[in-house]
Amino acid sequence: MGCSSCATNSYFFGPGDLFREKRKSFIKIDVYKNIQLTQTSTTNTSTTSNVEKYEIYLRSSASGFIIGHDREITLVATSAHVCTITFGNQINYFIKDYSKHDPNWKLTERGRYVLNDYKGRVSAAIPIKYDMRSDICILGTSAIPLPALTISRSPPLIGEKYYNIAAPMGLWSSKMIPLFDGYYLGAMKIRKDRRLSYVFSIPTKGGSSGSPILNGYGEVVGATHSAYRNFENLCMATTNDQISSIYQQAMIKLLKSYKQYKLIIDMINI
Repeated sequence: MGCSSCATNSYFFGPGDLFREKRKSFIKIDVYKNIQLTQTSTTNTSTTSNVEKYEIYLRSSASGFIIGHDREITLVATSAHVCTITFGNQINYFIKDYSKHDPNWKLTERGRYVLNDYKGRVSAAIPIKYDMRSDICILGTSAIPLPALTISRSPPLIGEKYYNIAAPMGLWSSKMIPLFDGYYLGAMKIRKDRRLSYVFSIPTKGGSSGSPILNGYGEVVGATHSAYRNFENLCMATTNDQISSIYQQAMIKLLKSYKQYKLIIDMINI
């Protein structure tokens, strides 16, 4: 006997139907960064100072997903290292001597975040809230008339299959969004200064950061943030609880300063 009222995004309908619906919430992110660094050092006599200046221009791509809406602002989740170069030791790839703990260094970061939605529409965004330890960031942009994904209230189950919608190496178009799958293997800490991460056997490359990992019902159980070095068929992901917590904090900030955020977002989207 058929069930005409059953939800289409369930295990009964398979990943094809799930993907066709949930891909509408995927966001491809283009990131443009201008990093200015100044190092000041004083001579032994403490009478003169030497100043070295560096300027770095970066362009990269990442993944994200619509996580919520508040009036005329849409919130998009991605990884924290997409939103700021100060995450981890990213800047040391370019300037080995830089240390955020050294007061002689001054860093100024300017970023432009361009969002591309499922229908090919483009908008600019600003970071509203990010958390370094869980590697998750919430961006705010002009209203995108597409559905938000639901964050799962339950953690993934070891051995179950999960699905990842991502744009690795910037591979994406409005008519082609990659889909991957793999199994949940468990949770681990990849560094002492990081929170717990989920581990999935899902292929991951640069550009996958911030992409949603979905269960069979289309709910977000994690967001990809790292690949396992020298073995790219494993991915580390921010947990559903961590995503939910930072999203709630972003909504509180938005509630308190909605007019200010709306003004800035309107200005960058003229």
